[in-house]
Amino acid sequence: MRNLTDKSFSISGSNLIKIAASVFLVMGLNTNPAAAENIGHDGLKTIYHIYNDGKYIGAVNEDEKVEDLVEAKVAEAGQEFKELNLEPDESFNMIAEQVFEPAAKNEEEILAALDEELEVKASTFALAMDGKVIAQLKDRSAYDETLRQVLLAYASPEELDQWEASKRTPEALPELEAGETRVTLIDIEDNLSGMSDQAAPADISTPEEAATLLLEEKDITVTVEKEEKVKEGLKFETVEKEDEELFIGKSKVEQKGKDGEKQVVYTITETDGEQSGREAVEEEVTAEPVEKVVLNGVKELPSVGTGKFVWPAQGGYISSKKGPRWGREHKGIDIAQPDGFDILAADHGVVKAAGADGTFGNRVIIDHGNGYETIYAHLKTIDVKVGAKVPQGTKIGVMGTTGRSTGIHLHFEISKNGATQNPLDYVKQ
Repeated sequence: MRNLTDKSFSISGSNLIKIAASVFLVMGLNTNPAAAENIGHDGLKTIYHIYNDGKYIGAVNEDEKVEDLVEAKVAEAGQEFKELNLEPDESFNMIAEQVFEPAAKNEEEILAALDEELEVKASTFALAMDGKVIAQLKDRSAYDETLRQVLLAYASPEELDQWEASKRTPEALPELEAGETRVTLIDIEDNLSGMSDQAAPADISTPEEAATLLLEEKDITVTVEKEEKVKEGLKFETVEKEDEELFIGKSKVEQKGKDGEKQVVYTITETDGEQSGREAVEEEVTAEPVEKVVLNGVKELPSVGTGKFVWPAQGGYISSKKGPRWGREHKGIDIAQPDGFDILAADHGVVKAAGADGTFGNRVIIDHGNGYETIYAHLKTIDVKVGAKVPQGTKIGVMGTTGRSTGIHLHFEISKNGATQNPLDYVKQ
């Protein structure tokens, strides 16, 4: 009968060799019970069978020599890879066997073969995608940092810290203030996982390298969800009402409009840094809008004058009166240097003529329907058309210096039943 002892090694960068041994018995060829009983354990020797990468290397008499060799190889590799946890390849195995006579021979050759074939590996934490290892990392902390680097490609450090802090507390998040944004989810959509593994020390990636691999070569998808609270304006509405005091075509603002304000909470979805969704989930009106009220005139335009005339300009003074001038009759008055340049209908009436007229330049004639007509000459522009009804005070043009004119002014005439009248008998400032 003989005893076999299985010894396996796990050696770190500190060069500590840990040997786990399990002893088991194997029956020999001699099946005679009496003979077996007479055989004791005295005189048994131990030899050590060495296996590596699924291959039998040989047997040695002293396990310390194997341990020293493995420790030396780990120490040598540790000079270059000081930060890694080094150990022999997991396929390395040493099994102890108790025999009556030592049978191990050529130990130096066996140790030399082991020295050549045995690989020193680093204990790693592998990064896998869809179950396939794509990178080897130093440890679990490096794996976690890799995922963090990936998330930082699409979220700021502050957003990531806030999100991680929110996951650690069961309390409800505080209400957002207007102008604030917070992350509610950061998720890598792809199937990533990690596991303990071994790898050649030179094959270990940094978290930055592994993150770049995921982002640039593996084209993973990262989803970020946010809540955002913003202030938005509420446009006021315009309400139109009829006003019987205003002439048709006239309008005025009775009440100015004012925009309101609301606060809106949006959920925003970003996929790989691009906004892919935005939805309003909460809304609160903080200031109601004020509607604009516009009055539109419905009063019929008068076509017959009152016989009472108003000053046809915006201020100004009389620069020339009716009467003889420069050897001929001046049939009206000239008004110059006004406060504004609008020309106004002196009374209700209908536009009889509107356009250029010789020395008058641009002129308008209004028939007041009661025997009176008025003429407005030398206008820069004309704002009415023939046939239009013009209430008293309506703007009909702009003062100018067209025709035969010595400067910007209004030539104004009044006639009654075809006879020229002195305007100053009818108007005053």
